[in-house]
Amino acid sequence: MMQTAENWVWEQMFDKLPFGAILISAVDEPVAMVNDRFCEITESKRSDLLQLKPSEIQVLSNLSFQQILQSLIYGPTSTLSRESYFIRQDGRQVHVAVSISLLEPPSQDRTPWIMCCLEPGTVQEGTALPPIIKNDELLALISKSGQDLISISSADGIIEYISPSATDILGYTQEEMLGQHRGKYYHQVDSEQMKEPGKLFSEKDSFVRRIRHKEGHYLWFETSFQLIRGAQGEIDKVLAIGRNITKRKTDEDTLAHAQRIAKIGSWRWDLITHTLTYSDEMRRIYGYQINAIEPNHDALMSLVIPEDRERLEQVVRTAVQGKADEIIYRIQLKDGQIRTIRAQWDVTVTNEGRPMEMVGMAQDITEQVMIEQQSLENENKYKLITENSLDFISRSTIDCFTFLYCSPSCYSLLGYRPEEMVGTSTFDYVYAEDIAPLQDYLENCLEGKMLTPITFRYIHKDGRHIWFEVNCKYISTQGDQKNEIISIARDISERKLMEFKLKESEQRYRSLFEYNPSAVYSMNLDGDYITANQNLQELTGYTLDELIGMYFGPIVAEKDMARTLFHFNQAKEGIPQSYDLTIIHKDGRPIEINTINIPIFVDDEVVGVYGITRDITERIRTMEEIKKLSRELTLLLNTVSEGIIGLDIHGQVAFINPAGAAMLDYEPATTIGRPCDQIIKEIRHDGTFYRGEDSPLVQAVKQGVPLSRAEIVLWRGDGTSFLADYQVNPIWDQGERKGAVMVFRDITDEKEIIRAKENAERADQAKTEFLTMMSHELRTPMNGIIGMIELLSATELDEDQQNYIHILMESSGSLLHILNEILDFSKIETGNMTLNHEPIDLRSLLEVVVDLFSAKAKEKGLSLSFNINSANVPDVIIGDALRLRQVLVNLISNAIKFTHEGSITLNVEGLRRTGTQEFTLAFQVKDTGIGIAPELQHQLFTSFSQLHPSLNRKYGGTGLGLAISKKLVELMGGVIGVESRENVGSSFYFTIPTHTLQDVHTNP
Repeated sequence: MMQTAENWVWEQMFDKLPFGAILISAVDEPVAMVNDRFCEITESKRSDLLQLKPSEIQVLSNLSFQQILQSLIYGPTSTLSRESYFIRQDGRQVHVAVSISLLEPPSQDRTPWIMCCLEPGTVQEGTALPPIIKNDELLALISKSGQDLISISSADGIIEYISPSATDILGYTQEEMLGQHRGKYYHQVDSEQMKEPGKLFSEKDSFVRRIRHKEGHYLWFETSFQLIRGAQGEIDKVLAIGRNITKRKTDEDTLAHAQRIAKIGSWRWDLITHTLTYSDEMRRIYGYQINAIEPNHDALMSLVIPEDRERLEQVVRTAVQGKADEIIYRIQLKDGQIRTIRAQWDVTVTNEGRPMEMVGMAQDITEQVMIEQQSLENENKYKLITENSLDFISRSTIDCFTFLYCSPSCYSLLGYRPEEMVGTSTFDYVYAEDIAPLQDYLENCLEGKMLTPITFRYIHKDGRHIWFEVNCKYISTQGDQKNEIISIARDISERKLMEFKLKESEQRYRSLFEYNPSAVYSMNLDGDYITANQNLQELTGYTLDELIGMYFGPIVAEKDMARTLFHFNQAKEGIPQSYDLTIIHKDGRPIEINTINIPIFVDDEVVGVYGITRDITERIRTMEEIKKLSRELTLLLNTVSEGIIGLDIHGQVAFINPAGAAMLDYEPATTIGRPCDQIIKEIRHDGTFYRGEDSPLVQAVKQGVPLSRAEIVLWRGDGTSFLADYQVNPIWDQGERKGAVMVFRDITDEKEIIRAKENAERADQAKTEFLTMMSHELRTPMNGIIGMIELLSATELDEDQQNYIHILMESSGSLLHILNEILDFSKIETGNMTLNHEPIDLRSLLEVVVDLFSAKAKEKGLSLSFNINSANVPDVIIGDALRLRQVLVNLISNAIKFTHEGSITLNVEGLRRTGTQEFTLAFQVKDTGIGIAPELQHQLFTSFSQLHPSLNRKYGGTGLGLAISKKLVELMGGVIGVESRENVGSSFYFTIPTHTLQDVHTNP
């Protein structure tokens, strides 16, 4: 306060008052002033009191200041009297009389002050009830409060007294409730809350909770408490007064629900305490970005968009002066959503005309504003649509159907301008044959019947007719002054053409279905026949009545059932299938057929399967004969030692036998389609090659004449040459020349052949020995490097150095693995690889191999398992466990490396060869990895070969793993191969001959 002479005098007077006096703020702030008498009465120090808020001072904490403040605001000149008490240091209760007055501030923007004056009363020992509550007074209170529920309970909640009103309010007698815990009668949620500290009762707060009626329903009560303390200040009894507020709560909930429906929130602004209170619906409208109670309107203003903020601030400044008003403004929520708000309010003033509080509502009118905007946009759009629509929109009278309005599109559709058609009859432009149906349609339209669109022909200005689909609606305005027909006509000439084509297509389909020489039918997704033509009846022996609704399973031969189901399920997945199978005719005989399954799609979903089936019994017999002849011819071509090349009429290679390909050092497949002068490289006497038309061979083939040449020099694909004789003869078929066949043989001296072979073997041997030597020499320093890395890793290193050591170890291990592969490869090449013949526990071996990769598979989220067919695979076999394990490790390692999701499965099957003691095991490693393109699969088992550089960079490796596996399998007397589909998976398999332990014992 300002230190003026008046203030000094006032402070002296305040301090010398004969009663206790304290000055506090209308809001809960620390004490402003306190005199000596107040300190003496309450046995407190002035310095301590000046640091406390009124709610923290014991003698004032018993008073409800919010209710007192409201009473003083409505009667600012009145003085309120209240009774209170506090506990002295000796444990006695001191009762005091408190007089409370409001001191108004000099200006409205200042907080008002409250003067509290204390006069001491009686001092009483701590007993069950304070002196202010006497039995006769309590009974009087109870008798006057028939709708209130008054109870006295112990500190732990046991009811010791309940007012007689409990029977009328809750249906329980006093005897039923005495001795029971209060929580027993509350709703389960409220009862659980009452178990929390400070929630059973409170001297400061009142609780709104649900109490169960004896009949089972719940009533809402607002309960306040008065704590009765003992001599030592402990809580002895709890006086509770509960008011039935069920109707009020229902009304509040109804109001809140109505506000939610109407999107109207309410708010109250206390202009005395300057606090804002918002309803829950108000907070929901504002995206819960404002609190239920705010000290000012800053939080709300922060949500108002900048364009509306100044306007709203101006209205608020006039509102706090007492002016009721309304405003529409926009807010923006955190998610960027913009809402439009309509706010209205009224102001309550004191008797002196001073603004005391503002109560208002805020309604979310975003949807209403959007509808209005949409309506305006729709009106504009309608105008735009009408003027720019490609459809012909018109209005006409209902008597003679004279055009009142025609949209501009009539010119592009009919060749007439709108002004030419307005005032003329609709029927002037309709095709003669369509006038009568259109008249009937319009008459029905006038009667208000719901009609489907009608199609008819308009006559174009140039004389041609155009098909239109027309929707008409009868419009009747108030007073029947403007009865009209609104029509929208759309040019469907193209659709009519498409309908004609569709009808034609349907007839074609029916012809294809009914007159197809194959059996044509359709099935549902369960495999039941839905439709079928006559040929299916003839093929199966079943009548069409028997087939329709019949499942295809009984017709399929048992041996082909699994394969047929697989292909049918593939077709259900949308993948067309073609396959051969055997069916059983109704009379029991087998019939070989070829079936094509085609998925039936409707809206991108498979709803059934089409089938096209034809009898291939005769074709199979013919194919068997052709295969037999082909085998005999192939055997003949593969057996002869001469080279045989087939050429077409252009001189390109059509086929070559193995002997010819070997002599020329070409793979047979690489020669097909190439010009013969590129394969048969013949030189002149001067040492130059024959090219193109200069080649005698090319000339003979293209001219269709025989040619025989002896002791000429031919060159192989590797650049070496040999002496040869060859003969060319043309091939004729029914008088038409088809090409030529060339037969040649190597006549080089045998010693030269042997010498060349020995030179090649020595070169290959030198290469292998070099690889072996280098592998051994590199392993020695690599072992030293790895040893030093291991020693270094045992020293104290920081995190980065540990990472470097880890990278060095991985790189060294990879390099050592490469050297081991090269060494194994070299041993096999030089013939130094020997196999052991010892008993192998096959299941234990497979478990060890699978366990080796279990961690890696789990890391990648893959399923790794193995299966052994115990029925035909013995427990113990004879073989080389180390080399068998090496092959399996290579295959499983590759499967895990190239599989990113799914599974890897190792399967083992066995087969004993009839008439021998040899037992063949078949191993299969199947994965769901990236797969291998068919054109690349031939490179898989080639030394140092990788399918693509990008795979090398991504997955690593030397390209020796599969080459070594192939040589090991072949060394063990078996074969290895692969089946793979790109992006589906791969299946690597190999077989090895072996013996069981029993076979070894019985055949020493």
